[in-house]
Amino acid sequence: MCKYIISIILFAIVQTAHAQDVEQLAKADPVSWSGGVTWSNILTWPKDSARQVPGYSYYISGSLNTTVLGVVSVPISFAYTNNKLSSTVTYPFNRFTLTPSWKWVRLHIGYSQMTFSPYTMSGHDFLGGGVELTPTEMPWTAAVFFGRLNKAVGRDSINTEPIYKRMGGGVMGGYKGEKITVTANLSICKDVASSLTFAEGIDTTYIAPQSNLVGGVSAMVRPFDQTSIEGEYAMSIVNMNCKADTLGHTESFFEDNTDISRHTAGKVSISQSFGTGSVGVTYERVSPSYRSFASYYNTNNFENVMANFAIDIVQKVNLNANVGWQRDNLNKQEVNTNSQLIYSVSANASPSERISVGGTVSNVQSYVHIKDILEQVTQTTQYQNLDTLSFTELNFSASANGNYRFGDKERLLQNISSSYTYQKASHEQENSQRFVNNRLHNLNANYQATHTLTKLSGSMGVNYNINKTPEAESNVLTLTASVGIPIVKKVRTNVSVNYSVVDSQTDYRIINARLSLSYSFLKYHSLNCSLTALNNDANGRGTQYTANITYNLSLGYSIKRKSAKRTTEE
Repeated sequence: MCKYIISIILFAIVQTAHAQDVEQLAKADPVSWSGGVTWSNILTWPKDSARQVPGYSYYISGSLNTTVLGVVSVPISFAYTNNKLSSTVTYPFNRFTLTPSWKWVRLHIGYSQMTFSPYTMSGHDFLGGGVELTPTEMPWTAAVFFGRLNKAVGRDSINTEPIYKRMGGGVMGGYKGEKITVTANLSICKDVASSLTFAEGIDTTYIAPQSNLVGGVSAMVRPFDQTSIEGEYAMSIVNMNCKADTLGHTESFFEDNTDISRHTAGKVSISQSFGTGSVGVTYERVSPSYRSFASYYNTNNFENVMANFAIDIVQKVNLNANVGWQRDNLNKQEVNTNSQLIYSVSANASPSERISVGGTVSNVQSYVHIKDILEQVTQTTQYQNLDTLSFTELNFSASANGNYRFGDKERLLQNISSSYTYQKASHEQENSQRFVNNRLHNLNANYQATHTLTKLSGSMGVNYNINKTPEAESNVLTLTASVGIPIVKKVRTNVSVNYSVVDSQTDYRIINARLSLSYSFLKYHSLNCSLTALNNDANGRGTQYTANITYNLSLGYSIKRKSAKRTTEE
Protein backbone atom coordinates (compact mmCIF):
# COMPACT_ATOMS: atom_id res chain seq x y z
CA MET A 1 0.00 0.00 0.00
CA CYS A 2 2.86 2.38 0.79
CA LYS A 3 4.24 2.32 -2.76
CA TYR A 4 0.83 3.17 -4.16
CA ILE A 5 0.49 6.11 -1.76
CA ILE A 6 3.93 7.42 -2.77
CA SER A 7 3.07 7.08 -6.45
CA ILE A 8 -0.16 9.04 -5.97
CA ILE A 9 1.64 11.79 -4.06
CA LEU A 10 4.42 12.14 -6.65
CA PHE A 11 1.91 12.24 -9.49
CA ALA A 12 -0.15 14.88 -7.69
CA ILE A 13 2.90 17.04 -6.99
CA VAL A 14 4.07 16.92 -10.59
CA GLN A 15 0.60 17.82 -11.88
CA THR A 16 0.30 20.61 -9.35
CA ALA A 17 3.69 22.06 -10.26
CA HIS A 18 2.63 22.39 -13.90
CA ALA A 19 -0.53 24.20 -12.82
CA GLN A 20 1.16 26.80 -10.63
CA ASP A 21 0.80 30.48 -11.33
CA VAL A 22 4.41 31.37 -12.18
CA GLU A 23 3.85 35.06 -11.50
CA GLN A 24 2.48 34.32 -8.04
CA LEU A 25 5.47 32.12 -7.21
CA ALA A 26 7.84 34.87 -8.32
CA LYS A 27 6.28 37.39 -5.92
CA ALA A 28 5.85 35.13 -2.88
CA ASP A 29 8.35 35.02 -0.01
CA PRO A 30 10.67 32.02 -0.28
CA VAL A 31 10.03 30.80 3.26
CA SER A 32 7.92 31.96 6.22
CA TRP A 33 7.16 30.48 9.62
CA SER A 34 4.47 31.03 12.23
CA GLY A 35 3.43 29.20 15.36
CA GLY A 36 3.90 29.10 19.10
CA VAL A 37 4.94 27.12 22.17
CA THR A 38 3.17 26.75 25.53
CA TRP A 39 4.89 25.35 28.63
CA SER A 40 2.84 24.82 31.80
CA ASN A 41 4.28 23.80 35.17
CA ILE A 42 1.82 22.62 37.82
CA LEU A 43 2.64 22.06 41.50
CA THR A 44 -0.01 20.56 43.82
CA TRP A 45 0.24 20.19 47.60
CA PRO A 46 -0.57 18.23 49.57
CA LYS A 47 -0.40 15.46 46.94
CA ASP A 48 -3.82 13.96 46.13
CA SER A 49 -3.34 10.29 45.31
CA ALA A 50 -7.07 9.57 45.47
CA ARG A 51 -7.77 11.87 42.51
CA GLN A 52 -4.57 10.74 40.74
CA VAL A 53 -3.17 14.28 40.87
CA PRO A 54 0.66 14.19 40.94
CA GLY A 55 2.70 16.56 43.08
CA TYR A 56 4.37 18.07 40.00
CA SER A 57 3.53 17.83 36.33
CA TYR A 58 4.32 19.76 33.18
CA TYR A 59 2.63 20.10 29.80
CA ILE A 60 4.37 21.26 26.64
CA SER A 61 2.49 21.90 23.41
CA GLY A 62 3.27 23.81 20.28
CA SER A 63 2.72 24.28 16.59
CA LEU A 64 4.82 25.48 13.67
CA ASN A 65 3.57 26.23 10.18
CA THR A 66 6.12 26.54 7.37
CA THR A 67 5.09 28.07 4.05
CA VAL A 68 7.31 27.80 0.97
CA LEU A 69 6.74 30.20 -1.96
CA GLY A 70 3.21 30.83 -0.69
CA VAL A 71 2.17 27.41 -2.01
CA VAL A 72 3.53 24.57 0.12
CA SER A 73 2.22 24.57 3.71
CA VAL A 74 3.75 22.26 6.34
CA PRO A 75 1.99 22.56 9.73
CA ILE A 76 3.46 20.64 12.67
CA SER A 77 1.90 20.26 16.11
CA PHE A 78 2.97 18.36 19.21
CA ALA A 79 2.00 17.85 22.84
CA TYR A 80 3.80 16.14 25.71
CA THR A 81 3.29 15.66 29.44
CA ASN A 82 4.95 13.70 32.21
CA ASN A 83 1.56 13.08 33.80
CA LYS A 84 0.44 9.52 33.15
CA LEU A 85 -3.24 9.51 32.26
CA SER A 86 -5.67 6.68 32.94
CA SER A 87 -4.66 3.34 31.43
CA THR A 88 -8.17 2.88 30.03
CA VAL A 89 -7.71 5.69 27.53
CA THR A 90 -6.32 4.94 24.09
CA TYR A 91 -6.47 8.60 23.01
CA PRO A 92 -3.03 9.98 23.90
CA PHE A 93 -2.16 13.46 25.08
CA ASN A 94 1.49 12.95 24.14
CA ARG A 95 1.22 13.28 20.37
CA PHE A 96 2.88 14.60 17.24
CA THR A 97 1.06 15.71 14.10
CA LEU A 98 2.42 16.78 10.72
CA THR A 99 -0.02 17.80 7.96
CA PRO A 100 1.89 19.28 4.99
CA SER A 101 -0.12 20.45 1.99
CA TRP A 102 0.62 21.59 -1.55
CA LYS A 103 -2.36 23.16 -3.27
CA TRP A 104 -4.92 20.30 -3.27
CA VAL A 105 -2.54 17.65 -1.88
CA ARG A 106 -2.63 17.18 1.90
CA LEU A 107 -0.64 14.62 3.90
CA HIS A 108 -1.36 13.32 7.40
CA ILE A 109 1.65 12.10 9.40
CA GLY A 110 1.58 11.10 13.06
CA TYR A 111 -1.65 11.33 15.09
CA SER A 112 -4.41 12.33 12.69
CA GLN A 113 -8.13 12.16 11.96
CA MET A 114 -9.95 11.59 8.69
CA THR A 115 -13.62 11.17 7.79
CA PHE A 116 -15.05 9.20 4.88
CA SER A 117 -18.65 8.74 6.01
CA PRO A 118 -20.72 8.80 9.25
CA TYR A 119 -21.28 5.05 8.83
CA THR A 120 -17.68 4.01 8.06
CA MET A 121 -14.49 5.98 8.78
CA SER A 122 -15.70 8.90 10.90
CA GLY A 123 -13.12 10.95 12.79
CA HIS A 124 -11.34 8.07 14.53
CA ASP A 125 -7.82 8.95 15.69
CA PHE A 126 -5.00 6.93 14.19
CA LEU A 127 -1.21 6.91 14.41
CA GLY A 128 0.18 6.54 10.91
CA GLY A 129 -0.17 8.31 7.60
CA GLY A 130 -2.71 9.40 5.05
CA VAL A 131 -3.18 11.55 1.98
CA GLU A 132 -6.10 13.58 0.62
CA LEU A 133 -6.34 14.73 -3.01
CA THR A 134 -8.93 17.41 -3.78
CA PRO A 135 -7.94 18.97 -7.15
CA THR A 136 -9.79 22.18 -7.99
CA GLU A 137 -9.47 21.81 -11.77
CA MET A 138 -10.60 18.19 -11.90
CA PRO A 139 -13.87 16.60 -10.64
CA TRP A 140 -12.08 13.71 -8.92
CA THR A 141 -11.17 13.33 -5.25
CA ALA A 142 -9.28 10.59 -3.43
CA ALA A 143 -8.05 9.75 0.07
CA VAL A 144 -6.19 6.91 1.76
CA PHE A 145 -4.99 6.19 5.30
CA PHE A 146 -3.16 3.51 7.27
CA GLY A 147 -2.19 3.34 10.92
CA ARG A 148 -2.85 2.23 14.48
CA LEU A 149 -6.37 2.93 15.75
CA ASN A 150 -6.00 1.53 19.28
CA LYS A 151 -3.04 0.93 21.55
CA ALA A 152 -2.89 -2.37 23.41
CA VAL A 153 -4.05 -2.14 27.04
CA GLY A 154 -3.93 -5.17 29.34
CA ARG A 155 -6.20 -5.89 32.28
CA ASP A 156 -5.02 -4.23 35.49
CA SER A 157 -5.85 -4.20 39.19
CA ILE A 158 -9.02 -2.13 38.65
CA ASN A 159 -10.37 -4.64 36.12
CA THR A 160 -9.79 -2.49 33.06
CA GLU A 161 -11.23 -4.17 29.96
CA PRO A 162 -8.32 -5.53 27.87
CA ILE A 163 -7.87 -3.84 24.47
CA TYR A 164 -5.92 -5.29 21.55
CA LYS A 165 -3.66 -3.20 19.40
CA ARG A 166 -5.83 -2.41 16.38
CA MET A 167 -4.48 -1.55 12.94
CA GLY A 168 -6.54 -0.15 10.11
CA GLY A 169 -6.42 1.27 6.62
CA GLY A 170 -8.84 2.58 4.06
CA VAL A 171 -9.34 4.26 0.72
CA MET A 172 -11.93 6.66 -0.67
CA GLY A 173 -12.60 7.95 -4.17
CA GLY A 174 -15.18 10.31 -5.59
CA TYR A 175 -16.47 12.28 -8.53
CA LYS A 176 -18.10 15.70 -8.22
CA GLY A 177 -19.94 17.19 -11.16
CA GLU A 178 -22.51 19.92 -11.62
CA LYS A 179 -25.48 17.57 -11.49
CA ILE A 180 -24.15 14.45 -9.78
CA THR A 181 -21.69 13.55 -7.02
CA VAL A 182 -20.61 9.98 -6.24
CA THR A 183 -18.15 8.68 -3.61
CA ALA A 184 -17.14 5.22 -2.45
CA ASN A 185 -14.94 4.13 0.45
CA LEU A 186 -13.62 0.94 2.03
CA SER A 187 -11.82 0.40 5.36
CA ILE A 188 -10.31 -2.68 6.99
CA CYS A 189 -9.50 -2.78 10.72
CA LYS A 190 -8.02 -5.76 12.55
CA ASP A 191 -6.79 -6.51 16.06
CA VAL A 192 -3.21 -7.73 16.41
CA ALA A 193 -3.62 -11.06 18.22
CA SER A 194 -0.04 -11.04 19.52
CA SER A 195 -0.46 -7.65 21.24
CA LEU A 196 -2.12 -9.35 24.28
CA THR A 197 -1.34 -12.63 25.97
CA PHE A 198 -3.95 -14.86 27.60
CA ALA A 199 -4.03 -18.38 28.97
CA GLU A 200 -6.71 -19.37 26.47
CA GLY A 201 -9.24 -21.82 27.88
CA ILE A 202 -8.04 -21.08 31.43
CA ASP A 203 -7.91 -17.29 31.74
CA THR A 204 -11.46 -16.03 32.33
CA THR A 205 -10.49 -12.58 31.10
CA TYR A 206 -9.78 -13.85 27.57
CA ILE A 207 -11.18 -11.70 24.78
CA ALA A 208 -10.85 -12.80 21.17
CA PRO A 209 -9.23 -10.46 18.63
CA GLN A 210 -11.72 -9.01 16.16
CA SER A 211 -11.67 -7.54 12.66
CA ASN A 212 -13.97 -5.38 10.60
CA LEU A 213 -14.49 -4.73 6.90
CA VAL A 214 -16.70 -1.70 6.28
CA GLY A 215 -17.52 0.15 3.09
CA GLY A 216 -20.06 2.56 1.71
CA VAL A 217 -21.32 4.33 -1.39
CA SER A 218 -23.00 7.74 -1.44
CA ALA A 219 -24.45 9.86 -4.22
CA MET A 220 -26.16 13.21 -4.73
CA VAL A 221 -28.19 14.17 -7.82
CA ARG A 222 -29.60 17.58 -8.75
CA PRO A 223 -32.31 16.86 -11.35
CA PHE A 224 -33.69 20.42 -11.20
CA ASP A 225 -32.62 23.79 -9.88
CA GLN A 226 -32.78 23.93 -6.07
CA THR A 227 -33.76 20.24 -5.94
CA SER A 228 -31.38 17.59 -4.60
CA ILE A 229 -31.61 13.84 -3.97
CA GLU A 230 -29.02 12.26 -1.68
CA GLY A 231 -28.45 8.65 -0.70
CA GLU A 232 -25.91 6.52 1.14
CA TYR A 233 -25.56 2.79 1.75
CA ALA A 234 -22.98 1.09 3.97
CA MET A 235 -22.16 -2.47 4.94
CA SER A 236 -20.11 -3.57 7.94
CA ILE A 237 -18.81 -7.13 8.35
CA VAL A 238 -17.51 -7.96 11.83
CA ASN A 239 -15.44 -11.00 12.68
CA MET A 240 -15.77 -11.62 16.42
CA ASN A 241 -12.86 -14.07 16.48
CA CYS A 242 -10.04 -13.62 13.99
CA LYS A 243 -8.38 -16.82 15.20
CA ALA A 244 -11.42 -18.91 14.22
CA ASP A 245 -11.90 -17.47 10.73
CA THR A 246 -10.89 -14.56 8.51
CA LEU A 247 -12.75 -12.01 6.49
CA GLY A 248 -11.29 -13.55 3.37
CA HIS A 249 -13.15 -16.84 3.83
CA THR A 250 -15.24 -16.92 0.65
CA GLU A 251 -17.99 -19.19 1.99
CA SER A 252 -18.83 -16.90 4.95
CA PHE A 253 -17.77 -13.48 3.69
CA PHE A 254 -21.32 -12.16 3.11
CA GLU A 255 -23.18 -14.63 5.31
CA ASP A 256 -23.79 -14.54 9.04
CA ASN A 257 -22.39 -17.42 11.07
CA THR A 258 -21.05 -18.09 14.55
CA ASP A 259 -18.17 -15.62 14.33
CA ILE A 260 -18.94 -13.38 11.38
CA SER A 261 -21.93 -11.04 11.23
CA ARG A 262 -23.06 -8.64 8.53
CA HIS A 263 -24.80 -5.33 9.18
CA THR A 264 -26.10 -2.58 6.93
CA ALA A 265 -27.01 1.09 7.17
CA GLY A 266 -28.60 3.43 4.69
CA LYS A 267 -30.10 6.85 4.25
CA VAL A 268 -31.90 8.65 1.42
CA SER A 269 -33.32 12.17 1.33
CA ILE A 270 -34.87 14.65 -1.08
CA SER A 271 -35.03 18.41 -0.52
CA GLN A 272 -36.36 21.46 -2.30
CA SER A 273 -35.11 24.97 -1.63
CA PHE A 274 -37.17 28.10 -2.03
CA GLY A 275 -36.68 31.79 -1.31
CA THR A 276 -35.88 31.94 2.40
CA GLY A 277 -36.18 28.26 3.32
CA SER A 278 -36.35 24.61 2.32
CA VAL A 279 -38.50 21.48 2.72
CA GLY A 280 -37.58 17.81 2.43
CA VAL A 281 -38.03 14.22 3.57
CA THR A 282 -35.48 11.68 4.84
CA TYR A 283 -35.56 7.91 5.36
CA GLU A 284 -32.86 6.14 7.39
CA ARG A 285 -32.37 2.55 8.50
CA VAL A 286 -29.51 1.12 10.58
CA SER A 287 -29.58 -2.60 11.30
CA PRO A 288 -29.18 -4.05 14.82
CA SER A 289 -25.62 -4.25 16.16
CA TYR A 290 -24.28 -2.10 13.32
CA ARG A 291 -20.87 -0.70 14.15
CA SER A 292 -17.68 0.38 12.47
CA PHE A 293 -14.26 -0.05 14.06
CA ALA A 294 -13.23 3.20 12.32
CA SER A 295 -15.92 5.19 14.16
CA TYR A 296 -16.25 5.74 17.90
CA TYR A 297 -20.02 5.47 18.23
CA ASN A 298 -22.87 4.31 15.98
CA THR A 299 -26.55 4.47 16.90
CA ASN A 300 -28.17 1.31 15.54
CA ASN A 301 -31.30 -0.86 15.48
CA PHE A 302 -33.67 1.82 14.26
CA GLU A 303 -35.66 2.87 11.22
CA ASN A 304 -37.18 6.32 10.76
CA VAL A 305 -38.74 8.58 8.20
CA MET A 306 -38.69 12.34 8.78
CA ALA A 307 -39.93 15.49 7.12
CA ASN A 308 -37.88 18.64 7.58
CA PHE A 309 -38.65 22.31 7.20
CA ALA A 310 -36.51 25.43 7.58
CA ILE A 311 -37.34 29.10 7.07
CA ASP A 312 -35.99 32.56 7.87
CA ILE A 313 -38.62 35.11 8.85
CA VAL A 314 -37.79 38.78 8.16
CA GLN A 315 -34.10 37.92 8.72
CA LYS A 316 -34.63 37.99 12.50
CA VAL A 317 -36.27 34.63 13.24
CA ASN A 318 -34.90 31.27 12.13
CA LEU A 319 -37.05 28.14 12.49
CA ASN A 320 -35.99 24.53 11.84
CA ALA A 321 -38.27 21.54 12.34
CA ASN A 322 -37.86 17.80 11.75
CA VAL A 323 -40.83 15.51 12.42
CA GLY A 324 -41.15 11.80 11.68
CA TRP A 325 -41.76 8.26 12.87
CA GLN A 326 -39.25 5.82 14.32
CA ARG A 327 -39.29 2.17 15.31
CA ASP A 328 -36.66 -0.14 16.76
CA ASN A 329 -36.24 -3.90 17.39
CA LEU A 330 -35.88 -4.46 13.65
CA ASN A 331 -35.01 -8.15 13.95
CA LYS A 332 -37.76 -8.87 16.55
CA GLN A 333 -35.22 -10.30 19.00
CA GLU A 334 -35.73 -7.72 21.75
CA VAL A 335 -38.31 -8.13 24.50
CA ASN A 336 -39.90 -4.75 23.81
CA THR A 337 -40.55 -2.87 20.59
CA ASN A 338 -40.82 0.91 20.58
CA SER A 339 -42.57 2.85 17.86
CA GLN A 340 -42.82 6.58 18.41
CA LEU A 341 -43.14 10.02 16.95
CA ILE A 342 -39.71 11.68 16.73
CA TYR A 343 -39.04 15.36 16.36
CA SER A 344 -36.35 17.98 16.50
CA VAL A 345 -37.35 21.64 16.60
CA SER A 346 -35.15 24.70 17.04
CA ALA A 347 -35.87 28.41 16.89
CA ASN A 348 -33.64 31.45 17.21
CA ALA A 349 -34.65 35.10 17.22
CA SER A 350 -32.78 38.42 17.34
CA PRO A 351 -35.44 41.14 17.59
CA SER A 352 -32.70 43.73 18.10
CA GLU A 353 -28.93 44.06 18.28
CA ARG A 354 -29.12 43.83 22.07
CA ILE A 355 -31.49 40.87 22.50
CA SER A 356 -31.21 37.26 21.30
CA VAL A 357 -33.21 34.20 22.36
CA GLY A 358 -33.34 30.58 21.26
CA GLY A 359 -34.56 27.13 22.11
CA THR A 360 -34.43 23.48 20.99
CA VAL A 361 -36.44 20.34 21.68
CA SER A 362 -35.46 16.90 20.40
CA ASN A 363 -36.15 13.24 21.13
CA VAL A 364 -33.83 11.96 18.36
CA GLN A 365 -31.17 9.69 19.83
CA SER A 366 -27.64 11.05 19.73
CA TYR A 367 -24.31 10.62 21.51
CA VAL A 368 -23.09 13.50 23.67
CA HIS A 369 -20.33 14.01 26.22
CA ILE A 370 -21.77 14.70 29.66
CA LYS A 371 -19.27 16.34 31.99
CA ASP A 372 -20.06 15.79 35.62
CA ILE A 373 -20.78 19.06 37.42
CA LEU A 374 -18.56 17.96 40.32
CA GLU A 375 -15.62 17.61 37.91
CA GLN A 376 -16.10 21.24 36.94
CA VAL A 377 -16.32 22.74 40.44
CA THR A 378 -13.34 20.72 41.72
CA GLN A 379 -11.09 21.31 38.72
CA THR A 380 -7.97 23.32 39.58
CA THR A 381 -6.16 23.30 36.19
CA GLN A 382 -7.16 23.14 32.54
CA TYR A 383 -5.31 19.83 32.17
CA GLN A 384 -7.44 17.84 34.59
CA ASN A 385 -9.89 15.27 33.24
CA LEU A 386 -8.15 15.14 29.85
CA ASP A 387 -8.93 11.43 29.64
CA THR A 388 -12.66 11.79 30.31
CA LEU A 389 -14.45 10.03 27.43
CA SER A 390 -17.77 9.11 29.03
CA PHE A 391 -20.15 9.53 26.11
CA THR A 392 -23.82 8.88 26.74
CA GLU A 393 -26.71 8.29 24.39
CA LEU A 394 -29.55 10.76 24.86
CA ASN A 395 -33.12 10.11 23.76
CA PHE A 396 -34.57 13.46 24.81
CA SER A 397 -33.17 16.95 25.28
CA ALA A 398 -34.55 20.46 25.58
CA SER A 399 -32.85 23.80 26.04
CA ALA A 400 -33.61 27.50 26.10
CA ASN A 401 -31.30 30.50 26.26
CA GLY A 402 -31.46 34.27 26.30
CA ASN A 403 -28.97 37.11 26.12
CA TYR A 404 -29.35 40.85 26.70
CA ARG A 405 -26.61 43.42 26.09
CA PHE A 406 -26.95 46.95 27.42
CA GLY A 407 -24.94 49.88 28.72
CA ASP A 408 -22.84 52.64 27.23
CA LYS A 409 -20.08 51.48 24.85
CA GLU A 410 -18.01 54.51 25.84
CA ARG A 411 -18.18 53.77 29.59
CA LEU A 412 -19.76 50.58 30.92
CA LEU A 413 -20.72 47.54 28.83
CA GLN A 414 -23.06 45.05 30.52
CA ASN A 415 -24.46 41.67 29.59
CA ILE A 416 -27.05 39.34 31.16
CA SER A 417 -27.45 35.76 29.96
CA SER A 418 -29.33 32.71 31.15
CA SER A 419 -30.00 29.17 29.93
CA TYR A 420 -31.82 26.00 30.88
CA THR A 421 -31.05 22.46 29.72
CA TYR A 422 -32.86 19.19 30.27
CA GLN A 423 -31.40 15.86 29.16
CA LYS A 424 -32.66 12.32 29.50
CA ALA A 425 -29.95 9.68 29.12
CA SER A 426 -30.66 6.09 28.13
CA HIS A 427 -27.46 4.10 27.62
CA GLU A 428 -24.06 4.01 29.24
CA GLN A 429 -20.60 4.19 27.69
CA GLU A 430 -17.10 3.37 28.88
CA ASN A 431 -18.40 0.72 31.30
CA SER A 432 -20.05 3.42 33.41
CA GLN A 433 -23.53 3.18 34.93
CA ARG A 434 -23.58 6.81 36.08
CA PHE A 435 -25.85 8.07 33.32
CA VAL A 436 -28.23 5.11 32.84
CA ASN A 437 -31.84 6.35 32.88
CA ASN A 438 -30.65 9.68 34.25
CA ARG A 439 -32.49 12.96 34.08
CA LEU A 440 -30.28 16.01 34.14
CA HIS A 441 -31.47 19.58 34.74
CA ASN A 442 -29.17 22.58 34.53
CA LEU A 443 -30.13 26.21 35.07
CA ASN A 444 -27.68 29.10 35.06
CA ALA A 445 -27.70 32.89 34.97
CA ASN A 446 -24.75 35.25 34.55
CA TYR A 447 -24.06 38.97 34.71
CA GLN A 448 -20.95 40.58 33.20
CA ALA A 449 -19.73 44.17 33.15
CA THR A 450 -16.66 45.87 31.67
CA HIS A 451 -15.57 49.45 32.21
CA THR A 452 -14.33 50.64 28.84
CA LEU A 453 -11.83 53.25 30.03
CA THR A 454 -10.13 51.38 32.89
CA LYS A 455 -10.64 47.83 31.43
CA LEU A 456 -11.90 46.79 34.87
CA SER A 457 -14.25 43.79 34.51
CA GLY A 458 -16.41 41.69 36.79
CA SER A 459 -18.97 38.91 36.66
CA MET A 460 -21.42 37.06 38.88
CA GLY A 461 -23.28 33.84 38.21
CA VAL A 462 -25.42 31.11 39.64
CA ASN A 463 -25.70 27.51 38.42
CA TYR A 464 -28.16 24.91 39.66
CA ASN A 465 -27.73 21.29 38.59
CA ILE A 466 -30.10 18.37 39.33
CA ASN A 467 -29.07 14.80 38.55
CA LYS A 468 -31.77 12.17 39.08
CA THR A 469 -30.96 8.47 38.81
CA PRO A 470 -33.02 5.38 39.70
CA GLU A 471 -30.84 4.97 42.80
CA ALA A 472 -30.39 8.54 44.07
CA GLU A 473 -30.68 12.25 43.41
CA SER A 474 -28.06 14.97 43.81
CA ASN A 475 -28.46 18.74 43.64
CA VAL A 476 -25.53 21.11 43.20
CA LEU A 477 -25.89 24.87 43.67
CA THR A 478 -22.84 26.88 42.55
CA LEU A 479 -22.28 30.62 43.06
CA THR A 480 -19.44 32.28 41.14
CA ALA A 481 -17.85 35.72 41.23
CA SER A 482 -14.78 37.12 39.50
CA VAL A 483 -13.00 40.45 39.10
CA GLY A 484 -10.39 41.36 36.49
CA ILE A 485 -8.09 44.24 37.39
CA PRO A 486 -5.47 45.80 35.08
CA ILE A 487 -2.47 46.75 37.23
CA VAL A 488 -0.18 48.42 34.73
CA LYS A 489 0.15 48.21 30.97
CA LYS A 490 0.30 44.55 29.81
CA VAL A 491 -0.14 43.30 33.38
CA ARG A 492 -3.53 42.03 34.52
CA THR A 493 -4.77 40.13 37.56
CA ASN A 494 -7.96 38.18 38.07
CA VAL A 495 -9.65 36.87 41.22
CA SER A 496 -12.46 34.29 41.09
CA VAL A 497 -14.35 32.29 43.70
CA ASN A 498 -16.73 29.34 43.27
CA TYR A 499 -18.90 28.25 46.18
CA SER A 500 -20.86 25.02 45.73
CA VAL A 501 -23.34 23.22 47.95
CA VAL A 502 -23.90 19.56 47.13
CA ASP A 503 -27.13 18.03 48.38
CA SER A 504 -27.00 14.26 48.06
CA GLN A 505 -26.93 11.46 50.63
CA THR A 506 -24.40 13.53 52.59
CA ASP A 507 -24.44 17.30 52.32
CA TYR A 508 -21.06 18.94 51.79
CA ARG A 509 -19.57 22.20 50.48
CA ILE A 510 -16.87 22.98 47.95
CA ILE A 511 -14.91 26.25 47.79
CA ASN A 512 -12.66 26.87 44.78
CA ALA A 513 -10.74 30.18 44.86
CA ARG A 514 -8.22 31.31 42.24
CA LEU A 515 -5.81 34.22 41.93
CA SER A 516 -4.13 34.69 38.55
CA LEU A 517 -1.68 37.15 37.03
CA SER A 518 -0.86 37.61 33.34
CA TYR A 519 2.00 39.60 31.83
CA SER A 520 2.77 40.22 28.15
CA PHE A 521 6.26 41.34 27.13
CA LEU A 522 8.49 41.66 24.06
CA LYS A 523 5.41 41.58 21.82
CA TYR A 524 5.32 37.80 21.39
CA HIS A 525 5.88 36.52 24.93
CA SER A 526 3.42 36.10 27.79
CA LEU A 527 3.60 34.69 31.31
CA ASN A 528 0.58 33.46 33.28
CA CYS A 529 0.69 32.55 36.96
CA SER A 530 -2.18 31.26 39.08
CA LEU A 531 -2.73 29.97 42.59
CA THR A 532 -5.81 27.84 43.31
CA ALA A 533 -7.15 26.78 46.70
CA LEU A 534 -9.69 23.93 46.77
CA ASN A 535 -11.56 22.99 49.93
CA ASN A 536 -13.84 19.97 49.62
CA ASP A 537 -15.74 18.72 52.68
CA ALA A 538 -16.29 15.36 51.00
CA ASN A 539 -12.63 14.29 50.90
CA GLY A 540 -11.90 15.34 54.48
CA ARG A 541 -8.33 16.34 53.60
CA GLY A 542 -8.59 20.06 54.21
CA THR A 543 -7.51 22.62 51.64
CA GLN A 544 -5.48 21.65 48.61
CA TYR A 545 -3.33 24.23 46.78
CA THR A 546 -2.26 24.26 43.14
CA ALA A 547 0.26 26.63 41.56
CA ASN A 548 0.36 26.92 37.77
CA ILE A 549 3.00 28.84 35.81
CA THR A 550 2.52 28.96 32.04
CA TYR A 551 4.84 30.52 29.46
CA ASN A 552 3.66 31.28 25.91
CA LEU A 553 5.85 32.19 22.96
CA SER A 554 4.51 33.26 19.56
CA LEU A 555 6.79 32.74 16.57
CA GLY A 556 6.93 34.64 13.29
CA TYR A 557 9.72 34.73 10.71
CA SER A 558 9.90 35.58 7.02
CA ILE A 559 12.73 35.48 4.49
CA LYS A 560 12.05 38.24 1.98
CA ARG A 561 13.25 38.31 -1.60
CA LYS A 562 16.35 40.39 -2.41
CA SER A 563 14.21 43.09 -3.92
CA ALA A 564 12.34 43.49 -0.64
CA LYS A 565 13.64 44.41 2.78
CA ARG A 566 14.23 41.39 4.99
CA THR A 567 12.26 41.36 8.25
CA THR A 568 12.69 39.12 11.22
CA GLU A 569 10.35 38.75 14.19
CA GLU A 570 10.73 36.75 17.36
